[in-house]
Order: sequence, then C-alpha cells, then structure tokens
Amino acid sequence: MSRAARAPLRIDLAGGWTDVPAFADADGGAVVNATIDKFVRAELRDDGTIAYAHDVRAAGLGSSACEHVLAAALRDPDADLDEVAEAAFALETAEGVPGGRQDQYAACYGGLSFMRFARPTAAAGPVRIERLTLPDAMLKALQQRLVLCDSGVARLSGDIHRAVWDAYARHDDNVTGALLALKQYAQAMRDALVASDLGGVRDVLNENWTQQKRLHASVTNDAVDAIFALAMANGATAGKACGAGGGGALLLFTSGADATQRLRSAFAAQGIAVIDFALTSEGLEDEG
Repeated sequence: MSRAARAPLRIDLAGGWTDVPAFADADGGAVVNATIDKFVRAELRDDGTIAYAHDVRAAGLGSSACEHVLAAALRDPDADLDEVAEAAFALETAEGVPGGRQDQYAACYGGLSFMRFARPTAAAGPVRIERLTLPDAMLKALQQRLVLCDSGVARLSGDIHRAVWDAYARHDDNVTGALLALKQYAQAMRDALVASDLGGVRDVLNENWTQQKRLHASVTNDAVDAIFALAMANGATAGKACGAGGGGALLLFTSGADATQRLRSAFAAQGIAVIDFALTSEGLEDEG
C-alpha cells in the first residue's frame, strides 16, 4: 500500500443491522450490498497524520468505515484485506461506534456481494463473502432503476444503534423479530438478483424497509416519510434508507428509465439532491 489510497462507498440493499456482532454472533447475519463509484481518498502525511477527501458526504453510505479502512491500510501496508477490514472494525468499536462489519469489508473488497456474518472460529473468520456476478442486461436494468438521494436530514447513527441494541438486549420481541426478518430478506435479495428478478428486488426492498422501521421509531421521521411519499407519487415503486436510517442517504427503485427521470425531476423541483452514481467492482486501491 502506497502513501495514498481510496476506498468506495456502498449502498446496502437488504439485511443491514444483522451484521452487528450483538446479533450476528448469536443468530448469524446476512447483508447484500454494492459499492459505488464515489470514494473516500486518504493521504498519509510525513508527520504521520492522514488527510481525507470525500466525494460525497451523505450519511449512511459507509464513509466512516472507509476512513478507518484507509487508515489501517496506509499504516500497515503489508496487511491483507481481511486484516485491514478487521483492524478498521476494531478502531470503530474502540471509538464507541456500535456498528457491524459490512461497511469495512465492502470498502476493502468492492463489488456486489452477499455477505454472511457469524461468530469467528479457529477455522473461519467472521465474514464470508459471495460475489454476485449479474448478466450485463440485469446489471444495466438494475442501475437504470436505482436513484440515490441525500435527504438533507442529519442523524446520529450511534444513537439509533444504541436504542436498537438496548432493546435487543432486553429480548424485545419486536426488535428480535425484525432482525430475523432482515436476515431472511438478505437471502431473498441475493436470490432475486441472481435470478434477474427485478420484481423480486422491488418487493424485497419494500419489505426490508418495513422491517427496518420496526427496529425503532427514530429509523424514520416526518421529513424522511415526506421524501418517500414524494418519490412514490413520482415514479418510485420501492425504497429504503441506507445504513442505520433516520436521515442521510435514501435509495429508491423505479419501474424503468422514464420513471427514473420523472423521479429525478421531482426531487430537483423540491431541492432534494440526487447523488449520481454507478455500481462498481472496485475496492480498496492504491493511488500512487
């Protein structure tokens, strides 16, 4: 690893939250996510500090994990990708961030992936990654239907995480049921993508958002709900919040190119920022 590197942001399509060890170590987690061509870049300076530059600042896309991945990689250039991801996860955990592992591994490996999470053993680490390779026609159709926007709503993901995991520790049936359903929807999303089933992708996105909102009231709010209502009235057929929710980036799904353009126009008319992106297979990379 050189003295400069970059790592990609990601969108999570299904299963988010189940990658957190509090759940994954006991019940096993699963997530489908995809990296996008928006990056966090880092340069290791002569004084040992690291300077970061962000293509996009919207919350919920894994930018914090990217910073930690880049710091771990630049400071230990001999580490392999699993070691970098685990070092980045340990850094965030030490800072009191109660999140999971999907962001670090996505930033390291890149691509469209089905990830499974479990308690590490002597024979296997905590993450197993299945790279999903789609036919060109399906990949193009998926890209055409996805619209990513910045809700403009600030949120503290740590506060949402603590509320959810406190409830989970109390064996709250609603939270536990939602997490188990989210895990199943990750498998369903994986299966829909592999089968080139766009209707299945739509349905899973909607069901995933329903379960995500069951976790805690702060996963959504009036401002986020208003954006979803606007989207559904202007070409969107499904959607979910990225990451923990509560604001930040929102991912919408439409029925095709015309609907996508209508949705983008509606967002522009209301001053909602659309984040132009393409799916990418790139992961952690040197930059000279």
